Amino acid sequence: MKIILNAATSIDGKIATINGDTKISSVLDLKRVHGLRSKSDVILVGISTVINDDPSLTIRYGMNKQGTKNPIRIIIDSKARIPLRSKIVKTANQIETRLVVTSKAPSKNLKKLEERGLKIMTIDQGTEEDKEDKGENNGEKVDLKKLFDRLEKEGVSNVLVEGGGETNWSIIKNNLFDEIIITISPLIIGGKKAISLVGGEGYKTINESLKIKLLRLQKKSNGEIILHYKNINKK
Repeated sequence: MKIILNAATSIDGKIATINGDTKISSVLDLKRVHGLRSKSDVILVGISTVINDDPSLTIRYGMNKQGTKNPIRIIIDSKARIPLRSKIVKTANQIETRLVVTSKAPSKNLKKLEERGLKIMTIDQGTEEDKEDKGENNGEKVDLKKLFDRLEKEGVSNVLVEGGGETNWSIIKNNLFDEIIITISPLIIGGKKAISLVGGEGYKTINESLKIKLLRLQKKSNGEIILHYKNINKK
């Protein structure tokens, strides 16, 4: 199974302003992203992306006359916080949508979401022994490796990750991705609290940071640069 992490950033590595504005990509780049979506079986995002952006996660640019089937939408939402008024919930009866939660998710929330057509997947992190060793509380985080293993067993071939900084970090630190595609827009956003491409705790030293290989670089007439990287560490 191939996992591609796709994002658009400013020159200074931000994917949103301090107020949560994420409209970084040009229309030209959005067409590229929707082309990626059309080749994917699954689009995956974290709950913060849904709460902040209220995306549809559908294919709109470049659809042919017969229409293109939308990929399965998967939302990582450990506590089932997704708003009932969100576009994703409102269209869950038309487009297959899965909410990945943990055993800590409130059952009353899950019931309401299932009534609206969402499919619930419960995936806790690690074994009980692992949680004790790491000092983690049972069911606080979704185990992404378990999720991807399950999807692969279902026959999923291509996953497109359009996550925020925390989701990106979880995937990178666990070495779960195959490629990263980054569009760098000719913008400088700044802001100490503005969201960066990768959040989380980060690596403590340069030596332990994950090394990736640049496959190709594309320059667009509007000043955007698209970088294609390969994960050379994934087994």
